[in-house]
Amino acid sequence: MTWPDTPKFRGFFAPSRIEADVYDLEVEGRIPPELSGAFYRAAADTQYPPRFPNDVYINGDGMIHMVRFENGHADLKTKYVRTRRFELERQARQALFGAYRNPYTDDPSVLGVDDGNANTSIIWHAGKLLALKEAALPYELDPVTLETKGIYDFSGQIPGRTFTAHPKHDPRTGELIAFAYNASGLPDKQIHIYEISASGKVIRSQTFEVPYSSMVHDWLVTRDHFVFTISPMVADPEQRKTEEQYFVWDPNQETYVAIIPRAEGVSGIRWFRSEQLMETHSLNAWTDGHTLVADHFTTKSGWFSQFPKTTVGLLPEQPPFLHRWTFDLKGGAPHWGDATDTYRSEQLIASPGDMPRVDPRVLMEKNRHAWIGGMHPDVPKCEVGPMGPPFNSLIHRDDHTGETTFWAPGEHAAPEEPVFVPKSDAAAEGEGYLLALIGRRDQNRHDLAILDALDIAAGPIATVKIPFRLRYGFHGTWVPDSELSK
Repeated sequence: MTWPDTPKFRGFFAPSRIEADVYDLEVEGRIPPELSGAFYRAAADTQYPPRFPNDVYINGDGMIHMVRFENGHADLKTKYVRTRRFELERQARQALFGAYRNPYTDDPSVLGVDDGNANTSIIWHAGKLLALKEAALPYELDPVTLETKGIYDFSGQIPGRTFTAHPKHDPRTGELIAFAYNASGLPDKQIHIYEISASGKVIRSQTFEVPYSSMVHDWLVTRDHFVFTISPMVADPEQRKTEEQYFVWDPNQETYVAIIPRAEGVSGIRWFRSEQLMETHSLNAWTDGHTLVADHFTTKSGWFSQFPKTTVGLLPEQPPFLHRWTFDLKGGAPHWGDATDTYRSEQLIASPGDMPRVDPRVLMEKNRHAWIGGMHPDVPKCEVGPMGPPFNSLIHRDDHTGETTFWAPGEHAAPEEPVFVPKSDAAAEGEGYLLALIGRRDQNRHDLAILDALDIAAGPIATVKIPFRLRYGFHGTWVPDSELSK
């Protein structure tokens, strides 16, 4: 068991590999009594040293972290997702799968075996807890024990091999709106859209074609439209035979935006041109008449900390910034080759950041409040990690006033993605709590901070102490007791 001596596998960012149950975690302050439910977070926690020392961080095995809140108490459970990949490698006591999404780098013993690792995000839909990875189908987990129930394809209704890590819940209808790209398991030009009812039935499935096989990590959905950004993080099926890296930034390709009306479907698609960039994560979007507004983080480079090779040599990675794009829906073209119209872009926050959240009850409509992981210029930066500079603060933005406030956990600490929890079903937008894991670099462990979402500058209402280090993770969710009890 010798790990590569690289930033992805040493120090605070080394694999943790701890599966644990810790009851009654130490708490500073008082946990609000309204917090009754479970906070879940997905992480990539590599089980065995990789076959390639420069393996990307996002290729690690799925580890789920759960903090269960009940009557002012907080209990921790951490557990690996028992994917087919995980089980085979545990039996072999070594890594068998090679580079991210590249079967040509796998051990021959796992030829044709699904390599999904369920490590990117976790959602609750139709009474099921699902761990997601955009390169594979979801895995269903027991919401109490975190035991793995197996691959979940919505009872055979999702025919491909992939499913987005960023589906969108429609708060009005309870529907789950999702998509898949490279669903064949190979790079291709098709994107599949799925509309899934509150009970888990796929009520509509449709497909459209994009200019080239692009990494489409996130997207935007309004009450009336789907919005896809097609960026030149390109996958080539032939390249995989000679290069281990799946995605390559190709600045010779143009960037496009596809807007699809939900009612009409892909037959009504309109294409817009964009400056060259990549969308990292979306915040929210809404439609107002012939105007569509989309708030999301974009960067003018590829994701070079994970996929450094480009068609023009090595390039510096640029940080993402929050932008608002405004489209005139009377424009656009029915085919990307004919697109000439663009959009109006406005940067909303001066400092870089990512991992944004809104109150989920106002998704697909204009929101007032937003929270992000930020890199505030007035706060010292933490040690650079495997994903680039970590956040040094959490930022709240009020869209009515344009004002921002922030909270920083300390010089040697970095917050991860925030999750919003409303105080009650009847609470106004933004009235609730912000939950975020905090990596304490100097103490080699984590906290879970609980803040008043509309007054984060006041600092935590309560801090839940986790007595060991969790591996740096990605996306999380909150499931209230009212759902878990079902």
